[in-house]
Amino acid sequence: MGLGGGFLMTIYEKSTDTSYFLNARERAPDAATPDMYQGNPDLSKRGPLAVGVPGELAGYWAAHQRFGRLPWAKLIEPSLRICADGYNMSQHQQNALEISEKYIHEDEVLREIFLDPSDGKLRRAGSKIIQHQICHTLEIISKEGVDAFYRGKLGKMFVEDVQNLGGIITGKDLANYSVSWSDPIKFKMKDGLMLHTAPPPGSGAILALILNILSGYNFSRESVATTEDTILTYHRMVEAFKYSFATRTQLGDPNFIDTKETVLNSTSESYGNALRERIDDHMTSNDYKHYGGVFYNSEDHGTAHVSVVSPQGDAVSVTSTINLYFGSGVTSKSTGIILNSGMDDFSSSQFKNFFGLLGSPANKMEPGKQPLSSMSPTILVDSKRNVRLVIGAAGGTKIPSAISYVIARHLWFGDDIKTATDSSRIHHQLYPMTLYYEYGVLADIVDGLQKKGHEVSRYRNRISVVCAIAQQNGTILANADYRKKGDVRGF
Repeated sequence: MGLGGGFLMTIYEKSTDTSYFLNARERAPDAATPDMYQGNPDLSKRGPLAVGVPGELAGYWAAHQRFGRLPWAKLIEPSLRICADGYNMSQHQQNALEISEKYIHEDEVLREIFLDPSDGKLRRAGSKIIQHQICHTLEIISKEGVDAFYRGKLGKMFVEDVQNLGGIITGKDLANYSVSWSDPIKFKMKDGLMLHTAPPPGSGAILALILNILSGYNFSRESVATTEDTILTYHRMVEAFKYSFATRTQLGDPNFIDTKETVLNSTSESYGNALRERIDDHMTSNDYKHYGGVFYNSEDHGTAHVSVVSPQGDAVSVTSTINLYFGSGVTSKSTGIILNSGMDDFSSSQFKNFFGLLGSPANKMEPGKQPLSSMSPTILVDSKRNVRLVIGAAGGTKIPSAISYVIARHLWFGDDIKTATDSSRIHHQLYPMTLYYEYGVLADIVDGLQKKGHEVSRYRNRISVVCAIAQQNGTILANADYRKKGDVRGF
């Protein structure tokens, strides 16, 4: 969870049977313009112009003010201890460093933290990492609250650093930043569970529509009992992915565009039925327009997810991001905060993608606007107000398909939550017109999907990372995806 990014959070309160959605996504600076990248889309990915106004700290503060019980400073103590003592680098972080090596070498703060001074090479897994600047920042926030960042001396230093790097964030941008509270998307599934998930600018509508379409198939263990059954089930899932991802181009910041109809359709039984009836069990289509695709949206990337169930039966599902690994690849020298690359999540009508499609107008860049995100923090609750599942994922555009796949395996196919999470996944996002699968999907199944017309490609890296907590019959089972080697803790 990076201080220089933003997050989306879904909360369920058992005592009142009420759910809440907290939007702390980054915003475009007031000086942002669609043509500021001067024909070079890479400037929206890395460097100072890629940075959106961070919402992470404002979001934590808002959640604490509404629901917090412990003193604010108490919550920051564990992070301060890690700052002081350091931590041992994981293999996953080493992999991220290797992918981002160019930007590590180019940034003064990242060089100091992640390069070995003895040889100037990247530190390796197991190395002790200490971030002195971020410790000082956390100490100030612990004592003074988040106003120190949004309206105080910390924010002034942050803005000076960003502007010295060539960025456009101002003190006014920070002071004007605000989070928003709203109702989550709610979808009652056929088994009686109520799904609570992220409205726009999150992608809970895509997740809800996938599950809406698939619910009508009445999947069970028998749906994956044989190779032929599994081929048909996976084909139906992929078609649901494709129809649902086509609606992604109609989503964006609800303060700038009207997303009501798209969100309502995602949970409408008749709409789900209509799309399901269009699915041909014998063949797929490789025409984007068949699924309603006219524009494309930018892909988003690096995220982290945390799922929590409290002793009182409440739940929190939160997904945070600075977008790419190490965000924009630049850091605030005074504060130690790694700057996000959230501006890359906007779509551009200036550039066609590889498939000749223009960016979605619904997600175009505008000052103060929040870009669309694939983040979909989700909670499922039964009719007795018991939290049945808390789930979310990292992995950019692969998030909705990953969450729906794990939900299907756990609730419909009968897998325990670890088996459901660890199981090899499939993914399709309409653009590109490719069905991706992980190592472990049987060759006969891949063969069968190809015979139905799917263009397939094995994904060579991790496809997505799911963190989930399942609760049933008084037993809580939690699993952190092995793909990123997260962890599980009780309290």
